[in-house]
Amino acid sequence: MMGLRTKGGIAAALLVAAMTLPSIATAQSAAELVSMKRDYRRPPPLPVTNPALVELGRELFYDTQISASGKTACASCHFKELGWAVTDPQSRNDSGKLTSRKSQPLLGVGHMGKAPVNWDGRSASLEAQAKSSIATGSMSMQETQTPVKVEVIEARIRANEAYVAKFERALPGTPINVDSIAAALAAFERTLEPGIAPFDRWIEGDGQAISEAAKRGFVLFSTSKTNCFACHTGWRFTDDLFHDIGSSTTDLGRGRVVKDDEQAQYAFKTPTLRSVALRPPYLHNASRQTLHDVLVHYEKGGIDRPSRSPLMMPIQLTEAERQDLIAFMETLTEEPQAVGRGSYERLP
Repeated sequence: MMGLRTKGGIAAALLVAAMTLPSIATAQSAAELVSMKRDYRRPPPLPVTNPALVELGRELFYDTQISASGKTACASCHFKELGWAVTDPQSRNDSGKLTSRKSQPLLGVGHMGKAPVNWDGRSASLEAQAKSSIATGSMSMQETQTPVKVEVIEARIRANEAYVAKFERALPGTPINVDSIAAALAAFERTLEPGIAPFDRWIEGDGQAISEAAKRGFVLFSTSKTNCFACHTGWRFTDDLFHDIGSSTTDLGRGRVVKDDEQAQYAFKTPTLRSVALRPPYLHNASRQTLHDVLVHYEKGGIDRPSRSPLMMPIQLTEAERQDLIAFMETLTEEPQAVGRGSYERLP
């Protein structure tokens, strides 16, 4: 779909393989494909250094008391069964109004490193995102005539004896305030590892884990004919960067944060493709109803303007190729028995 792969040698080898190998069975035996598959092998789950903090964050994630109204939880916009995302085109904030963007999936966010958070990257970390959401964002009631102060929310938690004991266990001697609440939420969110998907089993050597169509789609995804891998890179299928893919004319995205960078205008963070089939509609504004619609958008190249990513270019696909790409993306959905691999997540 976009651009040039940073691992140019692998991309070139795959392009040769895609152009010269007569079938996916032959491609599977090629050294180039073996090397490329190695790039998508998932790492072990991140170590949990403070289980008590993660468990506290899990409880807070589902607790409506941390919202201003006392009616909204983090889990209201991030559903486990949807890959910690939503299918609603727009979520409602705690003021009861529709937000301007679709909620982002939280799958694998612990692996982002120091990448900024949100569609526009306005939060420097998961902690910063949680704090701003509670204080002035979607968990607040700033859009009403009677906003609730953060101190009120903090007092609710401090008045709960069970929470007091859990905070003392997780963060001994630390005050219970919006910062410690955010720290717990972020600790939990970092444990939301994508579950094992059929694609992972194929990468690990199970040749029957995905269909032949999905294998063809993977090769197509990973060659310069589509260049999907340029932004949806690595085992999480995201570069954690921001690109204008020519999908919106009103929302400046990253440009609202970085006003003096032309390339930041209309740019949005690359979402993970893990469990992508579970959460239509797509893009930050939910403007594409199906994965097929998304592919057609990339084929056209998006809105041509100065900020459009140089990685973005029109492509040509047959209907068979579109279906192969969709078959591949469907293999990224975690299997039910594997949801939450390495995670401390448990439903209340």
